[in-house]
Amino acid sequence: MKFVLVEYEYRQKFEHIFQFFSNGLLFVDKQGIVIEMNAQVEEILQIDKNRVIGFSALKILDLFVDSYESKKAFVAEIIRFGHAELFSEIRTFLGELKYIHIKVSKQEDTNIYLTEIHDESEKIQMKKRLNHTESLSTIGQLAASIAHEIRNPMTSLKGFTQLLQQTTNEDGKRYLAVINDEIKRMEEILTEFLEVSKPTSNKFEYFDLQVLLLEVVNFMAPQALLKNIEVILDPETESLSNFWGDRNLIKQVFMNSIKNAIEAMPKGGKINIKVSYTEKKDVCVEIKDQGQGIEKDKLDKIFEPFFTTKSTGTGLGLSHSIQVIRSHGGTIEVESEEGVGTSFKFILPLRKEI
Repeated sequence: MKFVLVEYEYRQKFEHIFQFFSNGLLFVDKQGIVIEMNAQVEEILQIDKNRVIGFSALKILDLFVDSYESKKAFVAEIIRFGHAELFSEIRTFLGELKYIHIKVSKQEDTNIYLTEIHDESEKIQMKKRLNHTESLSTIGQLAASIAHEIRNPMTSLKGFTQLLQQTTNEDGKRYLAVINDEIKRMEEILTEFLEVSKPTSNKFEYFDLQVLLLEVVNFMAPQALLKNIEVILDPETESLSNFWGDRNLIKQVFMNSIKNAIEAMPKGGKINIKVSYTEKKDVCVEIKDQGQGIEKDKLDKIFEPFFTTKSTGTGLGLSHSIQVIRSHGGTIEVESEEGVGTSFKFILPLRKEI
């Protein structure tokens, strides 16, 4: 859309266009003061315009996640050339992270800076999901092609070590025990690859989600006790016997989450599992540990294939988990503080039984 250059006092003449433009628009005067903004800017920045109009535009620039040098260069380009544009992450006035495309152009006849703000958050998130899906697809093809080649020699190795156990001395048995442990670890890694490579044709059925959680807790309890960890299940809802999903896949997700929590707590502690409803009446399963926490700069990467914060991890567990949760129409929210612990919230939609 091409905008006619207008004086500030004639803004009302263009009020209809200004207010109903599909993206955010705001006017900044030559002193850098915001003099008007439309409802779309209010929605993007999550603030009432009366708290911005009359104030310096630097108040908006402060929302940018970019470095001070990047923001300084952006302003310098506007001053020098009269126009500039920038793709940036921002933290809105309510703290939500968004991706925006901002374009600033000086209107020569009026000395007013017209600023367009496009919310690109949905597009960026969709691109990330697409890249993630493509990565998983590549891993799946890789896993399928090498699975047979790895399984056969491992089976042979296990057979020979069992035979040697019967004829070797005590030292030899200790060495063979180490070999068997390593073979077992290799099998676990291969299993994780194969889980990711499985097709997404889930076997959906109705089942009791809380019964499933109890099974998971009982199964993981011995492993937790060995590490001086207590696993506490705190259901706040009534029975969820009509939960619709793939029982085995959901079970794998929760087992993997508790396993990660145990590994994050070398000094022991508690793992709290809480079941509740969201405002949208979705079910929320929160698994919260008292572990080491995850560094802030790594939080956005934990669902990427092969990314791991553990020295012995494959980086596939959480990739598989988010794939499963998304196939059920759900989401995963993560909060973490170093030295305090991590909370994973698995939010899943409920479906009424027909």
